[in-house]
Amino acid sequence: MSTLKVVCLISGGKDSLFSILHCMKHGHSIVALANLHPPDHEQADAVEDLDSYMYQTVGHSVIPLYKKALGLPLYRQAITGLAKNQDKCYGPSSDEDEAEALLPLLRKVMSHHPEVNAVSTGAILSDYQRTRVESVAIRLGLTPLSYLWQWPNLLPHSQDSLLKDMAEVGQDSRIIKVASGGLDESNLWQNVADTRTISRLNKAVQRFGSADDGAVLGEGGEYETLALSGPFPLWKGRIKVDDADLQVVSGEAGSASVRVAKAEVQSETGAGDITNLRQPPLLEPQFHAIWQELRGDDFLANTQHDIDVHDHGNPSASPGLILLADIVGDGANAAGQMAAIMDQSTVLLEEAGHKLADVAYTSIVLRDMADFASVNAVYGSYFVHPNPPARATIACPDVVPDGKRVMVALTSFRNDKVNSRKGLHVQSRSYWAPANIGPYSQAISISEENKSAVTYVAGQIPLVPATMEPVQDRDEGSFGIQTVLALQHLDRIGRAMRIQRWNSAVAFIATRSNELAAALSRRAHQAWQAYHQPPPLDDGAVSEPEDESFDVWHSTFGGKREQHWGSTPDHTETRSRRDTARVPPLHVVRVQALPRGCNIEWVGFGLTNDGGEHHVPHAQHLLRLFQQNII
Repeated sequence: MSTLKVVCLISGGKDSLFSILHCMKHGHSIVALANLHPPDHEQADAVEDLDSYMYQTVGHSVIPLYKKALGLPLYRQAITGLAKNQDKCYGPSSDEDEAEALLPLLRKVMSHHPEVNAVSTGAILSDYQRTRVESVAIRLGLTPLSYLWQWPNLLPHSQDSLLKDMAEVGQDSRIIKVASGGLDESNLWQNVADTRTISRLNKAVQRFGSADDGAVLGEGGEYETLALSGPFPLWKGRIKVDDADLQVVSGEAGSASVRVAKAEVQSETGAGDITNLRQPPLLEPQFHAIWQELRGDDFLANTQHDIDVHDHGNPSASPGLILLADIVGDGANAAGQMAAIMDQSTVLLEEAGHKLADVAYTSIVLRDMADFASVNAVYGSYFVHPNPPARATIACPDVVPDGKRVMVALTSFRNDKVNSRKGLHVQSRSYWAPANIGPYSQAISISEENKSAVTYVAGQIPLVPATMEPVQDRDEGSFGIQTVLALQHLDRIGRAMRIQRWNSAVAFIATRSNELAAALSRRAHQAWQAYHQPPPLDDGAVSEPEDESFDVWHSTFGGKREQHWGSTPDHTETRSRRDTARVPPLHVVRVQALPRGCNIEWVGFGLTNDGGEHHVPHAQHLLRLFQQNII
């Protein structure tokens, strides 16, 4: 596992400090701290709590003490600009946007520490915050690390598990501001990880939110915190504040905060230990059970798995959809051919009234996976907008025309012909699912009138999300664990996109052995069938999914709170009928190689809402293209 040199963005809050512990747990070196503060912060009448969608500034006067408390260089700079771009997803904007203030700050750090190659943030549920840090980090060539990303949606699937994890390692973070009807001044300066405080938070937010909307963690702005101490070796001292130096300041609409008049660092650390830092397990119980089932079978047994395939029909294609298939180009090498393909595609799209930003999905077939990096670089130079297309990449010389090294197909939906387009583009390392390893989104969802919303999910390979390295199992070979982990990635992305059922899926497997290919195909089908079996009946009610466009950090803009992701596939109908689960079509295709040397890549096309069946031309194209390779 490669060691990164990390600059950590800190606000003083619990999450930004706790995420540093996870960086250390993965063996990364912490080089420096970085913080953005309000303008004129040293003046006596400076604003304590800046009205910012992006940054926590309450308690900013204490930030300089982290240099001594953690024994690390600290770089600070004033926040400039306003929240000009208030979209959830963010691309390079004008210098007037407050997110761009990160650029000069991180450049300053990199000028003093040229070895820095990663940046850490404490984002948990906020696309708004995460995409802005990622945008700046990628432009600077830094690897973004968000180890707390989607923490409430990981085992044990509870918000307060994060607070309990903080208590376990001895991180002491005090509530320094409350801004919710469920919390009041009595909650101020309480240790947020204390058992009694956690209980009070759970009870308070239940009246105004749900158990899974991030409120217990303060993700909707319910409260802010200030970390005072934590475990060695990160913490070299403790920030001490006497009660006499605390002043309660009442704000608007029932909000209140604590102003720290004086603080100092004492040379003592908390009682916790980083060795006790819990990391979410790699596999959810459902997928661990599937893995155990695969391990228990004779690997080369000639066993057939009967699959109840539900035919979703083949309605006419959408009026705003165009599929450009089998595009090749001239060039001396793969990169040159890719440039020619993209230029040709741009012209063809424009002739049909489309543009590159309308493309929802692409598939790239290489003659040799060794060309991946050069092709990826050229491809990325064309898709520079937020939420680029979802994508699958495989190497299969059998289907690439002679003399060509790359072939592309793309599906585009003209913007004025769709109701909405939503994307999921995560570029940070976390415990959730892999960051993209190229200029593509994890998923793009297209909603059309009187049709089910169709979601194109990028090809998922079995990378361990926190390390971005292929998972291995020395005991039984890697195909079983790789099959299940990549399928879990597909599922988690499906949940994030509110997919209710899969239209179809393709499992690409990399092998040249006919006998092994047949065995691997049976395993993939077995995993797919097990994945679609409904869980045991539950007497509890099944809640309706909430509006997926809402972002908890975005609560200032209005809207409902985000609920915990439901299951994919949605077994509500199956539960009510108590019948056998219908398993969507799965086609297993043998190819020469997959990215990162992985054995399997899952590609899925999902449906949401009851808008009738949906034809997915790109799925049909893949089946026609690889018809001789289907096992």
